[in-house]
Amino acid sequence: MKRFSTLLVILVVSAMLLAACAPAATVAPEEPATTEAAPEATEVVAQPTAEPMPDRVQIYWYIGLGTGSQAPQIPAEKEFIEKYNASQTEIQLIPIIVDNKYARDNLIAQVAAGNAPDIVGPMGTEGRGWFQGAWLDLQPLVEQFKYDVSDIDPAFLEFYKDQGELVGLPFAIFPSALFYNEDLFDEAGLAYPPHKVGEMYTLDGEEVEWNFDTMAEVAKRLTVDANGNDATSPEFDKTNIVQYGFDFQWVKDSPRWFSAYFEPFYPVSETGEAVLSEGQVDAIKWYYDAMWGEQPFLPNQAAMDTDYLGHSNSFDSGHVAMGLSHLWYTCCITPPSDTNVKVPNWDVAVVPSYNGKTTAKMHGDTFGIMKDTKHPEEAFKVYTYLIGEGAADLYAIYGGLPARQSQQEAFFTSLDEKFAPNEVDWQVFLDMIPYLEVPGHELVLPNVAKSHDAFLQLGSDLRSTEGLVIDDRLEQFLTDLTAIYKEAEQ
Repeated sequence: MKRFSTLLVILVVSAMLLAACAPAATVAPEEPATTEAAPEATEVVAQPTAEPMPDRVQIYWYIGLGTGSQAPQIPAEKEFIEKYNASQTEIQLIPIIVDNKYARDNLIAQVAAGNAPDIVGPMGTEGRGWFQGAWLDLQPLVEQFKYDVSDIDPAFLEFYKDQGELVGLPFAIFPSALFYNEDLFDEAGLAYPPHKVGEMYTLDGEEVEWNFDTMAEVAKRLTVDANGNDATSPEFDKTNIVQYGFDFQWVKDSPRWFSAYFEPFYPVSETGEAVLSEGQVDAIKWYYDAMWGEQPFLPNQAAMDTDYLGHSNSFDSGHVAMGLSHLWYTCCITPPSDTNVKVPNWDVAVVPSYNGKTTAKMHGDTFGIMKDTKHPEEAFKVYTYLIGEGAADLYAIYGGLPARQSQQEAFFTSLDEKFAPNEVDWQVFLDMIPYLEVPGHELVLPNVAKSHDAFLQLGSDLRSTEGLVIDDRLEQFLTDLTAIYKEAEQ
């Protein structure tokens, strides 16, 4: 607990602005979300959103540390909670929904104030890592309730252990794939990206490797200015782009996130200093040139902060041809049945390769029960409902592939129904699973909160500053990050 308490002391002052004692508030985010899979929330709720019922045990569910605070998700979550509360008479499940951008500091403040929620999630490895030592060991409850884990791959159970304690049970996995707008490809006369790893791509009548350089060339041809010139044309006006070829959809705030597609790497040396691999540096330079080079094809921050590109939901705006992201992104693609649909025809392809290797980074979400819960048994009953009987409804909200194989077919059937009559090759996501990155891009770093924020600041500088000398900025970044790492040793 000492490590967790230190983290609380460091961050509690700033986080108290959103402490649990504050009144409920609605805050418009000023910056994009800072955690993958959780962009564009519409509200910050610093108090529970329901009155306690005197004849029930209250279990508070904290949503926003990972996915869950997106505007389209909130009504569905509240409907799910109403359904659960109506299904039994012992427990009242009460949500606390917090904008992802504020969720980490808000939760720190709530724990410090003695107002820890009971259940937190869905959250990934990184979100869970911010609170090491704060989670309840579920193994005694699994044994007490004789909870069946036979349908769970033992490797997943090991994945959710922290210092030997089972702090989570597998809920959903989120492989990566390349979403693409079929209509924009058809309009440009370009072949669709490949659906199998190792397949070649046909460009100008020649077969070429489907790698990040090939994708960049395709993206340039799909990037168009107001006069109809694509980015490869001498007449192209890069100050007046109306269609972009590519975006890292909601996985670009931190260079640690998008660089994992090029080369997975843990940015800590054996001596505890900050380091970046050659592949990570290549990824950062590729990304920066894609926004600020002579033939840009990826929207920078100013372009993203517009209604035209959906305030970061760029692929769904209909003005971006390709978006590399995780399966959870199906949460926020408008289905064809909606009158506001802008991308009625889309599909998914494999992740491009880098230096002959394909890496499809993976997210794995779960829920955690906090050690400070006053009702561990009731919390576990809710927990097993979330990942069991109620899981199908939550998969529809969060877009996660069930970790239990027995639930996967029904999950894809529900997505087929959601996006009909558009047909999606969901097999691509399954085929991407063996290509997950090792080491994972969400492994906890030394001085985790400050390290995380340093990567976010680097990402913000890349997206917002034209004319950066990248080598100089990275040198300064590594110096600063090393100091942050060493601070944790003191």
